[in-house]
Amino acid sequence: MRVIAGQAKGQRLKSNASNEVRPTLDRVKEALFNIIGPEIIDIDLLDLYAGFGGLGIEALSRGAKSATFIEKANNQVKVITENLELTNFKDRAKVIQGEVLTKLNRFKPESFDIILMDPPYNQGLVIPTIQKALDYQLLKRAGIIAVEHHEKDEINQDFTGLKLIRKRDYGDTRISLYMKVEKGE
Repeated sequence: MRVIAGQAKGQRLKSNASNEVRPTLDRVKEALFNIIGPEIIDIDLLDLYAGFGGLGIEALSRGAKSATFIEKANNQVKVITENLELTNFKDRAKVIQGEVLTKLNRFKPESFDIILMDPPYNQGLVIPTIQKALDYQLLKRAGIIAVEHHEKDEINQDFTGLKLIRKRDYGDTRISLYMKVEKGE
């Protein structure tokens, strides 16, 4: 795995051989950041189910102001920290070890412009995680939630305050993007 663009372009990232972590493929990562585009510059980002930190580090490389990573596995937290040191982004990042659903309440409302989520497939985590992020009002105005999930994990639910703005498939991986909307929009 490598950083695709920006300040750390080409930097190889460490990963931990583990059945628990499914790194985002480079083509999926590139497509996601092409969709988000210049919206990434000077934003505050939250990377949930962060794995080895590839998505958040890509955002930092492309100009995000800050990134907060939440990952349950202690060994993956160590890899995220090592990757932040490799890319010289440690001063713009915060790494939190623990269960995502129990850590979201520690942030102030409207803390993040973009929330990236890549939960383990087929574990029913997508909908509860989106709902918790909404319950705690983590998104800033017009903020985006980008979810990487299995194509069969349909998100058949409307979320009050979010609008589905794009859905794309890459093999069996689907990227779903939601934007925060105010009442009446």
